[in-house]
Amino acid sequence: MRADKLVYLFLFLLLTSLIPVESRAEEHGFRFNRDRHFVSLPIHVRNNLAVVPLFINDRGPFYFILDSGVNTTILTEPMIAHLLNLQIEESILIYGLGGEGIVEAALASNVKISMRGITGKNQNLIVIPENILSFSEVFGFPVYGIIGYDFLKHFPVQISYATQTIRIYQEPNYRIDRRSKVIPFQLVNGKPYLESTIVGFNGDSLTTYLLFDLGASHPLYLNKEYISLSERTIAGFLGKGISGNLLGRIGRVEKLIIGDTYVEDPIVSYPDGEFLEFYGQAITWEGIIGGGIIKRYDVILDYPSGHVVLRKGQYYSEPFNTSLSGLEVVARGANMRKFIVHYVRPGSAGYEAGILSGDQIVALNMKSHHQLTLEDILEALSSREGRHISMVLIRDQEMLRKRFRLREDL
Repeated sequence: MRADKLVYLFLFLLLTSLIPVESRAEEHGFRFNRDRHFVSLPIHVRNNLAVVPLFINDRGPFYFILDSGVNTTILTEPMIAHLLNLQIEESILIYGLGGEGIVEAALASNVKISMRGITGKNQNLIVIPENILSFSEVFGFPVYGIIGYDFLKHFPVQISYATQTIRIYQEPNYRIDRRSKVIPFQLVNGKPYLESTIVGFNGDSLTTYLLFDLGASHPLYLNKEYISLSERTIAGFLGKGISGNLLGRIGRVEKLIIGDTYVEDPIVSYPDGEFLEFYGQAITWEGIIGGGIIKRYDVILDYPSGHVVLRKGQYYSEPFNTSLSGLEVVARGANMRKFIVHYVRPGSAGYEAGILSGDQIVALNMKSHHQLTLEDILEALSSREGRHISMVLIRDQEMLRKRFRLREDL
């Protein structure tokens, strides 16, 4: 079948349960607390992903990634589990990309999950063990998990990345702007697939169904067998999963057409084949439309009606860029002010400046790390080609100064 779940946040993870998580007969699902047309919620948008505040068993709020690529809600920070009075019903096995990573997770049942104006009763919650996966370090603030199909299947959900809000409609009776494109999807195992055409620079094209994945931050992922659609590619780090670092190639294609709309010159990730394995078997999949493209639209994801509504948004015309520095940076420590270089892309501007994985950034462009957030650092490192970047680093208790200019390598 197609890819079950691929998450990119500078992270890549396949979340597949080896023991099925069945919906309980008594499950009430999510409901509006009172009769109203819609509920609006503020969200955070980071790494092209929407993060929503949730309450679990009336505790919170806790921030969860809104993700159309997973079914059951997942708690990735188990240290709060004891605060939530969870009823652990059984253990399930989660298998990771690369064919070797396998962890035993807990399944909690009869969980109450709510947000402003909406409540879900008798929900299931998968609890991942500690130190397996941290979303917080790539967001720079606490993010506790992922919520997907179990919530999304009930309502049309409108996402505005520019205003950082979502609007949840009680019924599919919202107004569709005349400039919008309504695109039907196929629902496979609770995941929406859109018919799409990828046009390569060599003149070839591919028409297939791609997973429309709110929880994947890169623009586009394709099976490596389609790498000829890109004129040239560079080696890249695609993230970190249960099985370790995930690698592949990064390129561009001329155009991605989704229904009656399209984007030009998008970045494409081609994961290495050996990482796309489940229980020793290769996964048959075509690809994923991720947040780097989805964020360019105002989106209504309407499971009850079986379609997506896309209207060009504020970010539609922004160019697609690789990491202009070649650096992937994460935030750690109690106050998220310890900034660590997690990966350096070979041949990139950061690589040529002599920056190494594991270096700690203590100053950037004359600002101390105490004055910076992870968002500040990522914005500076992706601001514009040609910008000068100066860094003070600590490596093996030695202080180093590095200077380089941002550069697009594709």
